Amino acid sequence: MGAYDGLMSPWITYTLARLGFFVVSLVILIIIGTGWIWGAIFATLISFALSVLLLSGLRRQIASDIQRRVEKPTTDNDSDVEDDQIDSAKV
Repeated sequence: MGAYDGLMSPWITYTLARLGFFVVSLVILIIIGTGWIWGAIFATLISFALSVLLLSGLRRQIASDIQRRVEKPTTDNDSDVEDDQIDSAKV
């Protein structure tokens, strides 16, 4: 995975936080008496709002990880061999 400081990847932390927001919201809404369907709908909205408000730092870390992966050129052995063959043919 990408370079990160800490015990868990920002991807895992963000996913667990989102799931945690959803589960806690759903349990509270079901205890209040909204029922499963409405509870799930409202829990989804609540967890989305909480993640937008509270998880911006993790989103930035994930975005920089994605950017680093996209911008980092990957080399493979085939390309190196082909480049060597082209260079030797020019001589």
